[in-house]
Amino acid sequence: MKCPKCGSLNDKVVDTRQSKDGTVIRRRRECLDCSYRFTTYERFEEEKIVVKKKNGTTEPFNLDKIIRGIRLASKNRPVTDEQIEQIAKDIEKFLLEEGKLVIESTEIGNLVQEKLKKIDPVSFLRFKSVYDEFQDIKDFEEALKEIEKKKD
Repeated sequence: MKCPKCGSLNDKVVDTRQSKDGTVIRRRRECLDCSYRFTTYERFEEEKIVVKKKNGTTEPFNLDKIIRGIRLASKNRPVTDEQIEQIAKDIEKFLLEEGKLVIESTEIGNLVQEKLKKIDPVSFLRFKSVYDEFQDIKDFEEALKEIEKKKD
């Protein structure tokens, strides 16, 4: 670690302590060249998921956007906030476990649809109609056939 006083890279760790919640390690160091003591912190760096949108741009993965979209589709439906938040968390967990740090927005939409279909078909249809940009009644008919096929 570079000494903030003299810039030397020669130091030794004098003391190490872990934070109460275990997310940070605090280290007291001493420069071997000028004897200056300083503190450094080690933190766990979370892997960040990046979403590649349909128009080619990218943005950081945002759990709140998924929750907001599901809430809109589930308005006045028997879908609880806990279920909505669980869907979003399950999707994030799945992406991290699969190591998908760059993901297409369409894949996220498909994952949401898959989960919503199991909970409430009306919410699923609402979400799908917006996400897949339904243009006419035939799009709805095809989606309804898909729902009916899954019931059989």
